[in-house]
Amino acid sequence: MDRYLLTIQIVLGAFGVLAVATGRPELGLEQAARVVLGLLATIVVARIPAIQIIKISPYAYILTLFLLLAVIFFGNSPIGSESKRWLSIGESTFQPSEFMKVAIIAYLAAFFYNHLGDWQIWRPMVVVGSAAGLIVAQPDISTAVFLFALALAIMLAAGTPMARLVSISIAAALIALLLAGSYLSQFNYIGNRVVGFVDFVTEREHTDSLSFQSVMAQRTLQRAGFLGIGPGHLTRVPESWTDMVAVNIAQALGLTGIATITTLFILFAVRGLQISSRLSGPSSILAVGATAYICGQAGLNLLVSAGLVPVTGISLPFVSYGLNSLISVSVAAGFLHSGFRALPKEPLG
Repeated sequence: MDRYLLTIQIVLGAFGVLAVATGRPELGLEQAARVVLGLLATIVVARIPAIQIIKISPYAYILTLFLLLAVIFFGNSPIGSESKRWLSIGESTFQPSEFMKVAIIAYLAAFFYNHLGDWQIWRPMVVVGSAAGLIVAQPDISTAVFLFALALAIMLAAGTPMARLVSISIAAALIALLLAGSYLSQFNYIGNRVVGFVDFVTEREHTDSLSFQSVMAQRTLQRAGFLGIGPGHLTRVPESWTDMVAVNIAQALGLTGIATITTLFILFAVRGLQISSRLSGPSSILAVGATAYICGQAGLNLLVSAGLVPVTGISLPFVSYGLNSLISVSVAAGFLHSGFRALPKEPLG
């Protein structure tokens, strides 16, 4: 395994324990156990050769697609939420949309590996459009859009001509809308998030409701300063241990903590692209997809925390509280380690 990437993952996990304990002290030990579980998932996946991942990817995609469909009919949601994104399994909950991200990475890597330059555009557009449509129907617009962008990044890395890429994008978007368009009118929170963001960046007339989370996050960031106020101080930001976990890091460690987190993800991206550039075939696409997933999601989460884009509900990889997301990004990290293990034993540039 690549010690460089593994070290970054461990350090990010440690930041996660600190941040979650800052928002919800009683969850600190549980988060530490989840970080260890994520590391074990990475180690297990790292030992699977890329060709084996490719072979099982269609089955993983189809299974996850059926689970997304099951969410529409049997899913549940937290108290006060309009969305259905989880399946109950005993006392635990399972969120298929998180695992669809790694399933899409593996499936598209398999598709381009098996078809090389000779393929029809209907296959990827149906694969991406169906997954995105079922996620939109939950409804979870932000995850669906992120999945769409992730698929585009993989197709670009695979050398898809621009004309095909545009055709696939338009067709997949239409499929997603046909599958989920009728559901969206039932939910108010989507419009509320957009209105809340507009309010946050303009008059701020609804700081007690629609833009409260963003306003409190900004105040926390301003109060933290360069070095923060240290751990052990609770924040008033809603969901500060999950989607807004970066705010807890900022409060405890200030701008220094946020800069460190950002640097770690940049280093992760550079290392991931170094590994992918040395690989060929499906291993390279898996590595590119994993890097785009982890670092792209991190960038989006940090932008939300800074108030630069509307609230999305996208978690911070390896850091946020949330077992499904943590295992999903840990599996993606395993794709990178699997590729690294296949490299000639010489230093990376």
